[in-house]
Amino acid sequence: MSIATAFQVGALAVSGLFALTRLPSAVKGRNPLLFWALLMLCIAIALGISPVYLAVDNALGGVNIANVIIRFAMYGFFLILGVKAAVAFRAPGAGRLIAGPAGVAVVIAVGIATVVLFILADLPVSSPGLRNYGGQLPVMLYGILGRVYPGYVAACLVGPALHIAAHRRRPSLMRAGAGLLGVGLIGVVLYAIQDVTPLDVNPWDHLVPYSSIILTTVGLALLGSQRIASKKRIKQTPLMQTYVK
Repeated sequence: MSIATAFQVGALAVSGLFALTRLPSAVKGRNPLLFWALLMLCIAIALGISPVYLAVDNALGGVNIANVIIRFAMYGFFLILGVKAAVAFRAPGAGRLIAGPAGVAVVIAVGIATVVLFILADLPVSSPGLRNYGGQLPVMLYGILGRVYPGYVAACLVGPALHIAAHRRRPSLMRAGAGLLGVGLIGVVLYAIQDVTPLDVNPWDHLVPYSSIILTTVGLALLGSQRIASKKRIKQTPLMQTYVK
């Protein structure tokens, strides 16, 4: 198993485990959006593993529809993460950029452009990561576009997350969770802008996104565990209510 595949499997294991821990609460109607976000993340990561991708895509006709599913699963994950995190971190500015008119325009534009570029590309046979078609301009633009929206949301949230992490009056678990989340989001931003740098980022272009997912998911899990540590408190903070309701 290569290092890149190991990171993929690790990210899938971490996100899958956290999704399972959220399932009982989601069934009871408690913060179901977080569960669905984690489920979309698991789907995107799983389809990023070549054997899984090929099996699923062949069942869908063998024309790389699975890659479109990856894209929109990640868009959905970051949209939910962004909306909830902006509320949790008491960051109305970030919230407006993600869920306000500007944010809605960005996600719609990215979604439409993703579909258009996919249609324009010539993708007759399943290819994990579309590696067999990397020389096509629509495929190159499609690949760059897939990083734009996650990078946009992450850029909006990095500041608020690190601010919570640096706040000495916050509980330790909250600060640790926000810190890991912030570092993970920095990785997402770096991954989004790597194509515009003249540097050779291989093999980091494979390791950064999955390590960022691991950090982000563990950060969310730590934020959730804060409720257990503070369950005797009568009033919870907005941060805890958002993530572990």
